[in-house]
Amino acid sequence: MDSSGFPELRDEIYGSLTNQKNNYLPLIYYCMKKTYFFLCLLLGFGISVHMSAQTDPGTTNLKHQWTFDDGTAKDVVGTADGTLQGAATLANKALVTAAGGYMTFDATLIGINTYAEATMEVWFTSIVGAGKDFSMLSYLGNTTGTLGTDYWSICPARNDAGNPSRTAISCLNSTSPWETETGVNSITYADAKLHHMVATVNATNITFYVDGANVGTAVLSADNKLSNIGTQFAYLAKGGYTNDPTWKGSIHKYSIYDKALTDDNVMYLFQKGAEAQAVITTTIASLALDSNYPAEVFNVSSTNVSSNITVTAPAGITVLPTTITANEKDVQVTVIYPGTEAIDGNITFTSGSTVVNIPIKAVSGVACFTPIYPETLAANLLGDFKSCTSMANFGGWGTREALTIVTDPTNVYCGAGSIKIGNGTSTGSGSLDIAMASILQSNTTYRVKVMIKTIGGTFHLGVDAAPNVEKSIDTNGEWMPLEFTFTTGTLSATPVMYINNYATTGLLAYVDNYELYLSQEQSITPSITAVSFDPESSRSVQFSVIASNLNSDIILTAPAGITLSKTTLPATAAGDTLTVTYDGTTAVNGNILLKCGSVETNMVVKGLTTSNTTCMTPLYTDRPNLIVDPYLNSLSTFGGWGSKSIMYNTDSVYCGSRCGAIIGGASIDAVLTDKLVPNSVYKSRAMIRTIGDFQLGVFGQGYPEFTDSINTGGVWKEVIFEFTTGPTVGSPSGVYFNNYQRNGTRGYIDNWEIYRKDTVSAVVSVKDMFDNIYVQNGKIVAEFDMNQSSVAQLSVFTVQGALVSDEKFTALAGRNRKVIDANLPSGMYIVRMTQNGQSSFRKVIK
Repeated sequence: MDSSGFPELRDEIYGSLTNQKNNYLPLIYYCMKKTYFFLCLLLGFGISVHMSAQTDPGTTNLKHQWTFDDGTAKDVVGTADGTLQGAATLANKALVTAAGGYMTFDATLIGINTYAEATMEVWFTSIVGAGKDFSMLSYLGNTTGTLGTDYWSICPARNDAGNPSRTAISCLNSTSPWETETGVNSITYADAKLHHMVATVNATNITFYVDGANVGTAVLSADNKLSNIGTQFAYLAKGGYTNDPTWKGSIHKYSIYDKALTDDNVMYLFQKGAEAQAVITTTIASLALDSNYPAEVFNVSSTNVSSNITVTAPAGITVLPTTITANEKDVQVTVIYPGTEAIDGNITFTSGSTVVNIPIKAVSGVACFTPIYPETLAANLLGDFKSCTSMANFGGWGTREALTIVTDPTNVYCGAGSIKIGNGTSTGSGSLDIAMASILQSNTTYRVKVMIKTIGGTFHLGVDAAPNVEKSIDTNGEWMPLEFTFTTGTLSATPVMYINNYATTGLLAYVDNYELYLSQEQSITPSITAVSFDPESSRSVQFSVIASNLNSDIILTAPAGITLSKTTLPATAAGDTLTVTYDGTTAVNGNILLKCGSVETNMVVKGLTTSNTTCMTPLYTDRPNLIVDPYLNSLSTFGGWGSKSIMYNTDSVYCGSRCGAIIGGASIDAVLTDKLVPNSVYKSRAMIRTIGDFQLGVFGQGYPEFTDSINTGGVWKEVIFEFTTGPTVGSPSGVYFNNYQRNGTRGYIDNWEIYRKDTVSAVVSVKDMFDNIYVQNGKIVAEFDMNQSSVAQLSVFTVQGALVSDEKFTALAGRNRKVIDANLPSGMYIVRMTQNGQSSFRKVIK
């Protein structure tokens, strides 16, 4: 079989060059006669670079270098030998992280903060599309909490607009270090080709080079200098931001100089190349194919080999080409699996005594994949995604990667591969996303199904379908189907389907066999499932209806006391709206019926004649409740984010006919801008029901203050939250109820009250209450003076707002010294001291 059997694949590989060659032949002919062939091509394609001569930088300033030529991670110049982590391997004179993993080495021994100026040089080959999630090739610095801090890094591609490559330095900012970076960007380098990146830092500038070319220089800020770089961590293929995934590909050489190399030094290193010995490099470490994923294209490069490379493959596998010219870079190789028989072998590249094997496995995958609908009835709208063998079509955040029957056969459900989501140690650690703008339509009903295996608890599959829809599952380590029907509303410009462990309990998941179809079942779907009224609520509610596969009109009926603006809707209803109106006097407990032939849907409808005031006694009657709508009959006076809503079903509310609801990740915010007064004590009370942990907190104060881990076990409980405003109140400001960075999945709030209790003369300043705060023997120590003995409270928060220590104690009159008895990791913390209703705050670095 030749490539004529796969015209689209052939055109993709060769079309770009064919379409451009006539325009650039004169330039290419000229450049063939010159030393700088690559730079001439860059100029021909309109890419601006700084050109220079070549000067050997020598080895006097070369302090550390890892070549991997002897099959080890030895530092061939210094003594900072590397250590492989995770799935990282050494092969073909390179550090290979295509299956995951990274390399660490002793950052203290390197001591980059002792250099007056420095250079990092790295030769690498990515896998296709790798590294667009802030993955880092090289990283020197620290980690504070989940954030990279005091670092210098090189990224070949990022998740910013345009996915730029970048080198950056950021120091002395542990709260938002990305905002104070000094850096230089270039274009994306995630193309499975061999590339050379160099970053230099001197006393004033940071400079970035790509493939020998100086792509830019930036002037350093006062804080961003080498002497402030942390010496806690040194990585290859990993960064200091713990939620960022590792980089995938091969790193051929990594060097550190104690000198900022010049343009001509960098050009010399680029022309010299990555390897001094014979080597054949491939952009994949293994290959798995099946009937849904029958072909793969990758690149092969060689250096210093003695003869052309012969390519062989097992019977049943077609490989093109079968011969590769010696010492060429980035030659595309196509592997095709046209059959259904199982294959287990190697694709072999041979040049003289240099041999490279790529393990390959292929399976049919047909027997274990049964679609919801036959292809003749409905097509799987996720055709490019159903085979979870490659990350090429998926987006998302955090840790996620493709596994194959070569790399991890025990976690593949069907066919050649599956996708792993999460880091296995924490929730909120990964999301597998599919951009749905070109797939979903507004006001349409769909069925989705995926095979999933979860470890440690629940994951959920969600769709930004307007409204958001989420379904959770805990499979206890077994493969199970997650399947449901959903109906879209008016979609946003960027709807997304996702599987993740944000605000769930799961730590790790594997997914396979992704399916999405236009629903073929008859259905009538209202936008809400219940509607209710009480004396304090509005008398009317609007909702919409979407119908699927009906053959006659929809007839609507309602109980006495309820009036519908329409009693007939067309069979093709697609977001048709109508209004439900309550007469305000009739007690109603029934259903609104939507019926078409044998297809019926009921909406619960209730009308209460009893006031909410019968089940809520205010905390105070001599002052106003700052919550305008304490019964949460509408979200119109509340702010927030995420999948917040009003719950109409009176069986699920605490009092009256409605309450606020969070299903998934969201926040309901009581916006109190211009209502909160400085230097005042406030008391908030609410009835709350949660499944999992939620929190109440205040925003706009400039420091964190909240109740942590509210968990009512699924029953309604009273929650009281008091806070003291500072000398100034921000805009916006207010109180929130949410599950941000908590594991709660459902939360309800009703009867919400916030009152101003007292005015304090002034919140005691940090210096007045805290005499000193410092770290001694690994513990935070607070020193302070008291006029008289009283109860005090010391609370410690991370800079992200998480409460990590909270101690109440009796402070004596006079001088006090309190050791905070908490084993905290290194980082920056906020310490709050509260005494007699007054609070002071101070930052401390541990």
